[in-house]
Amino acid sequence: MENSDSFFAIILHVLLLCIGMVIVLIRYFVERKGKKSIYHQIGDKIDFSSSELLEHKNFAEVIVKKLLKKMQDLSVAGDPHISSNIIGIGSAFENLKVKPQIQFDFIVLISLPFQYVSQCIIDEDDIPNAYGKILVSKDWFVNLVITVWYGRQCDFLGKMCNRNYLSAKAVRERFRSLADMAMNILNEEEEYINLTFLQQGPTLKIERRGAPEILVDLVPALKDDSIYLVANVYGGEFELDHCKDVLWRLSFSVQEKAFLEQKDLILPKNACHKRALQILKYLKQEERNSETPPPLWCRRLSSYHLKTVWLHQLHKTRTGQWDETLLEERVLELLDHLIHHLELQTLHHFFLGNTKLIKQAGSLCIPKHFLRKGLNYNLYDEIHHKTIAQSICELKELKKNINLHMTYVLSNLSARH
Repeated sequence: MENSDSFFAIILHVLLLCIGMVIVLIRYFVERKGKKSIYHQIGDKIDFSSSELLEHKNFAEVIVKKLLKKMQDLSVAGDPHISSNIIGIGSAFENLKVKPQIQFDFIVLISLPFQYVSQCIIDEDDIPNAYGKILVSKDWFVNLVITVWYGRQCDFLGKMCNRNYLSAKAVRERFRSLADMAMNILNEEEEYINLTFLQQGPTLKIERRGAPEILVDLVPALKDDSIYLVANVYGGEFELDHCKDVLWRLSFSVQEKAFLEQKDLILPKNACHKRALQILKYLKQEERNSETPPPLWCRRLSSYHLKTVWLHQLHKTRTGQWDETLLEERVLELLDHLIHHLELQTLHHFFLGNTKLIKQAGSLCIPKHFLRKGLNYNLYDEIHHKTIAQSICELKELKKNINLHMTYVLSNLSARH
């Protein structure tokens, strides 16, 4: 009888021990599941919520439209017409913006007093495929009508064109000149705000009491079919002195936004695709701000280079691989892809020559001839090979010590909050 009692006591002890171990394991996995990874913690801290940006966006739009109205009033015969319509593009409108800077990009549509023909794709060896020319027709009847309308001759061709090609440089400079005058008028009229233009392009800084400053990039552009040609003067390393002033950059920002909206419909709920790019962008931002001198890769590789690598990854990676639990894997994969493209010295534009997007051309509002085979544009053509080689070494070192970098970034973010 005593042996029987002893046996049951042992069984009960083992059973209680097993139950205790199960409870500990359950508690461990519950706590582990509830605790966010360092990648998710960083993602939470660097992301703007929609409500955070909405008030700033609405305010920026009001100021920009007031500025454009003043610019219209200041325009004279021979100026391109500036529309009141603005189109929000870029990271703030794609939920890709990272803190702390509040910045919005707006395309400002302009139109010409003359008819024009946009030559978007030039089959000339010395002109990159991401640029186009705008040929303005010299129509004596149109010129006569404009002269009668304004009461004096309109010297548009002489002021804005170079051999009948519309000069991106001239348009941009006139746009900036009108914007400067309009800004000064607004500063006198609006007591609660202060407007200034930064040196780099028409970037407007909006300051007001009790609120963070807002930066607004104003991008003058012409629309050709569904593609925008923006007045960004060519700044690459090609020998294009003979024509760079008349080159207009093709912008696919509207198509990028449409592509991301389509992806949002088929990706898992709370997919990590946007967080992955945001984390890499923030790492670049922190690297640039934290060291003297900062690594070459974060100075010479633009956010658009990072975004292009990411767009290719997003298009190729199966939708299930963007589950929120796989954020770390996708960030590391994105870093690997960035290094790989640098090693190849090739990073093709996401749209130009991308035949895999032809079936989506209609829904993306992009003419199919832009997607035709052989129209590839290598974004790394404009970066010196020595810069590429050093960037590869720096990024490999970053990847090797990624956990240390992430811990440092999270520590800084926690201190700021």
